[in-house]
Amino acid sequence: MSEVTVTPAQQIRLNLLASLNYDTAAAAEAIKFVGDDPLKYQIFINQLSRVTTENGLVARTTKAIKESEEALLLFDAELGS
Repeated sequence: MSEVTVTPAQQIRLNLLASLNYDTAAAAEAIKFVGDDPLKYQIFINQLSRVTTENGLVARTTKAIKESEEALLLFDAELGS
């Protein structure tokens, strides 16, 4: 039996899918935002755990993406220095 190798990008997508309880609509939004960027992934996962005001995974995902976009500005400012 051959060993299956998962790329880092595939691992990010698998982790997002699992973090969003296999809700494919929410995962699709998260994957679109994160792309395959490890920094965006970490920020998104951290923000997702903080979103408690939204009901439903798609709504939580959308709110976590907005919060992540705001947080990413802190990293963009670092590049301009």
